[in-house]
Amino acid sequence: MHSNFKVGSQILEIPSSKSQRRFALLLALLIVLISVAAIPFGMKTLPAFGPFLPIFISWFIFGDLLTAFILFNQFRASGVPSLLVMSCTYLFTGLITVLHILSFPGVFSEEGMLGADNQTAAWLWIYWHGGFPAGILLYLYVGKRFPKPFSSKNEISVYAALSLVLTFMVVFLLFKLSTSWSHFFPVLVESEGYWNVLVSGAGPAVGVINLIALLIVAVRFRARGVLHLWISIALLALLFDILLTLFAGNRYSLGWYLARINSVIAATVVLCSVVNEVNRLFIRLSDQHKQLLESGKQLERANEELVRLSSLDGLTEIPNRRRLNEIMSWELVAPEERQTPLSLLILDVDSFKAYNDYYGHLGGDQVLKTIAKTISAEVKPFFGFAARYGGEEFAVLLTGLDARGTYDVAEGIRLAVENLRIPHAGSSATREVTVSIGGFCVPPFHKINEDGFISLADKCLYEAKNGGRNRCVVKGWTREHQQPELRLEPADR
Repeated sequence: MHSNFKVGSQILEIPSSKSQRRFALLLALLIVLISVAAIPFGMKTLPAFGPFLPIFISWFIFGDLLTAFILFNQFRASGVPSLLVMSCTYLFTGLITVLHILSFPGVFSEEGMLGADNQTAAWLWIYWHGGFPAGILLYLYVGKRFPKPFSSKNEISVYAALSLVLTFMVVFLLFKLSTSWSHFFPVLVESEGYWNVLVSGAGPAVGVINLIALLIVAVRFRARGVLHLWISIALLALLFDILLTLFAGNRYSLGWYLARINSVIAATVVLCSVVNEVNRLFIRLSDQHKQLLESGKQLERANEELVRLSSLDGLTEIPNRRRLNEIMSWELVAPEERQTPLSLLILDVDSFKAYNDYYGHLGGDQVLKTIAKTISAEVKPFFGFAARYGGEEFAVLLTGLDARGTYDVAEGIRLAVENLRIPHAGSSATREVTVSIGGFCVPPFHKINEDGFISLADKCLYEAKNGGRNRCVVKGWTREHQQPELRLEPADR
């Protein structure tokens, strides 16, 4: 299921841009230069700002837990095991930080809450600053050892639940080590300050773990990906947080303040990078959605135009035979429901081959266009449907008219074409372009198929052509006589 799935794991695969690498390098230089310059003055006492620690810790907790949440959702979408480890690493630091601030002396109570003693907060600080790089190292190992995503949703759910339970258990165990069992461990904080963190070896050990994790991430990935670029910056900031804390001496010293600032940087750079990439992804998706909607509209317009063009004759721009057959099928499909008569006229341009031979195909095309426009205009008042039937032939469908009314419409068309006075020097019968028209009218509720209907109208056209051309022959049903057939012709001219 997930073996070729890339979308959910894209946070691991997004390449870093040059501008991101420049900004990261600038931030790294500032962290190093400011921290190194401050080390000789780290013990200098600054004015105490009581709310600073709760504010800093709150932001730290927020950043870590939100990062854990985002990475956890990335894992659920992709099934990549290393993302689960990274998510649990941030969850671990967030939970440890919560316990750290609750047990810190002088913040919520004089001695600290949750049964803490004067060493609890210090040891939780050690676990916090050592746990994060340890989690990064585990993340690197899992990413290399298990690069393939989990194969099913069930596996994802099981491993997610186990990892979360394990993370909470580790946090609980470390908290117990810092409270109930703290007497088994060295004293880290005394009245004179934090020097025991340095001399006990706990602080340097945490610093070494951070340095190892930083070097491995930097060498292995070389800042090529966005996530690993900012993990490197987070580890660097945490490394100098440790270094400044070791030389800070006491709370509210210059080193102590700068160490807390580095902690904030470590907690937020990865979050900011992830949120930035998610925002960029949202913008791209929004743009693509707009493009998709516009493409959909263009496709809809194109389809409408395609349907229109497929239903129109390319030369005369009136409906073609395909569209005529569709309309006729609709009209004839349920004769028991058709309460009005239906008439079909078929029109043929007289001696059109001779016109083409004399005036050329361009001249013939122009005549067909003119006649098509004339037919459409003549049948429009009767709500008739005009189409090009093929070659020099046209067809008209009429409803609500009997054979006599149909004949009147046909005669109107014939006269309108005749009155165009289009010269026809190639004709031996007439010196102007004319049309012959045959038509047939079926009564209401009459059952007939398309071929039969066309055949009846075509026979009437054949009679009109044999009768001398430039005339109309219409047969079929009439209201007055209720006869099945009627022949109507103009008087000889």
